[in-house]
Amino acid sequence: MFEPTVREEVHIVREVLEGAFSPQLATQVMFEALQQSGAVPGSTEEVLHFCRTGLASVVEEMVGADVREIVLQRLEQVLVKGDRTGTDIPIEVDLDDDSVTMVMPTVWRQPVSVLVLAGTPHFATQLHAALGDGRVHVTTVDGEEDTRRAVFSSAPLIVMVDATAPPSMDRGTIATTLRSLPDNVLPVVWGRETEYGDGLEQALQAAGVTATISLRYGHGIGPLLDLVQARYTS
Repeated sequence: MFEPTVREEVHIVREVLEGAFSPQLATQVMFEALQQSGAVPGSTEEVLHFCRTGLASVVEEMVGADVREIVLQRLEQVLVKGDRTGTDIPIEVDLDDDSVTMVMPTVWRQPVSVLVLAGTPHFATQLHAALGDGRVHVTTVDGEEDTRRAVFSSAPLIVMVDATAPPSMDRGTIATTLRSLPDNVLPVVWGRETEYGDGLEQALQAAGVTATISLRYGHGIGPLLDLVQARYTS
C-alpha cells in the first residue's frame, strides 16, 4: 500500500497556478503537465525544469503564450526569490466552455478518499500533486488482499483501476472486487482505450458490474475532476 508524498515546491507551483487561474483550470494545467512530464519532480532543480518546460508548454497550449510568460515570471519569483508579492492576482483568460470542468471549490470540507489499483504509484502521485492533500487522499494498492484492507481502512469514495499501469491482479479478480464494493463507493476505470482497459471492460460486463464509469486518459483530467467533485458534494 502506497500513499504519495510530494515536495513542498510542487505544492507551491500548484498554489501559484491557483492564484492565477480558477482552481479547476489550475488543476487541469498541473495534471496535464505532470502527465506529459511522466513523473512528479523530486528535487528543487527538477521542479524548476518542470516549470520551464512541461508546465510552460501546457499553459501556452491552454491559455496562450502571453499568459505563459506571466505565469513563468510568477513561478520564478516564488521558487527562486521566495517572493509571493502579486502572485495571487487572477489572470483573465479566454476559454471555450468545454475546455474546463465544473466549478470546483477552493476550500473543501474534507478530502475525498480515492483508492487506486495500479502496478505503479505514478498516477496516484500525479493526482495528489495536482489536487493537493486538502482535496484528495490517494492510496495505491496492488493485490487482492491489500485492496480489501484498504477499502476497510481508508473508506474510499472512489476506487479506480489504472489501466495505463495495470495492477498484477487478473481482470476477473478485479471485477469481483469492484462488484463487492459498498454501495456508496464509485468504481472507475482510468484508461478505457488501452488494451487492458478494454479487456477489463469485458470482464466487468461478464461479472455483472454495471455501475462502473470508464474514462479515457486521452480526454484529460476534467471528467475525473467532475467525479471527485460529485463525490465531495454528495
